Amino acid sequence: MEKRGWRQPVATWFRGQNQLWVEGELDRLFSWVLDAEADWVEGERQRWERLRGQQRIRELKPLKGETRFRVLREEQLDEGEVEMNVAVQQRHLYEIQGELHEQEEISSYCIRVGEGSDGWSISDCTLMPYQVEEASSGWSYYHPPSNGDAVVSGYNRMRAVQYAEMWWNGANPRYQKFDDNCTNFISQCIHAGGIPMDFSNRRDRGWWYRGSRENWSYSWAVANALKNYLDRGGTPKAVRVGSPQELQPGDVICYDFNGDGRWQHNTIVTAFDPMGMPLVNAHTVNSRHRYWDYRDSYAWTPQCKYSFYHIP
Repeated sequence: MEKRGWRQPVATWFRGQNQLWVEGELDRLFSWVLDAEADWVEGERQRWERLRGQQRIRELKPLKGETRFRVLREEQLDEGEVEMNVAVQQRHLYEIQGELHEQEEISSYCIRVGEGSDGWSISDCTLMPYQVEEASSGWSYYHPPSNGDAVVSGYNRMRAVQYAEMWWNGANPRYQKFDDNCTNFISQCIHAGGIPMDFSNRRDRGWWYRGSRENWSYSWAVANALKNYLDRGGTPKAVRVGSPQELQPGDVICYDFNGDGRWQHNTIVTAFDPMGMPLVNAHTVNSRHRYWDYRDSYAWTPQCKYSFYHIP
């Protein structure tokens, strides 16, 4: 295992996505795949086809893709088969109506590679449901508003966005980090914008965080519970609007990927493209300035539903 030749298809796989982002030749990406008919390969093809459709709708011109990946763990399962966990950071540069934009994501994968007569190839590549390792953002000197602070001038959108930009790829050590961290992150962002916590002695009421060991409300850290809390207004006094174009920086989007009424994800609006469409930051798959509709997500389905919340 000294030469570690099995890393070659993994490196080619992720770096090939840069070329695919710009040129769009889908079949070239799968030259390092063991079984081109496998379910995970078909899912990957469909995801890239959705991404291409998204680019056409946005009238987006891809310019450049950059990928860095780091092997976190590798284990030889059988002779000629290796499993590894990798952290992947991708940055995409593109142009819309003459404006340059950048999108970043950091994700973790579990990958299996096997050795055959033609060398090493990928037998499975699965996005992990949580972030294995993230780049260090260092210690933040930002202090969230204290429990007794009153919101005098309303919601400070720029402060919420600044927090989302600071911690999109890191975990503020003042808060517990969850495996599924998307809602915890969004709660931190809107709290940083000056929305006071709504304390209760019951975890199924209010919106609050007192510390680790489950000393937080469900609405603070569970996607479906936060969506229900926003529907009730709560301390953010959120108003549900009908379209993404009605949102402003610091507003929230909720996602029901399967369309079954169980909401699984939340994001915060941090910017807009020239078409007036929101770009969002999020956790779990750590994302910065990602297009709001998430069609490029592994979790997205044609039944996906969205809820848009403006915090006045």
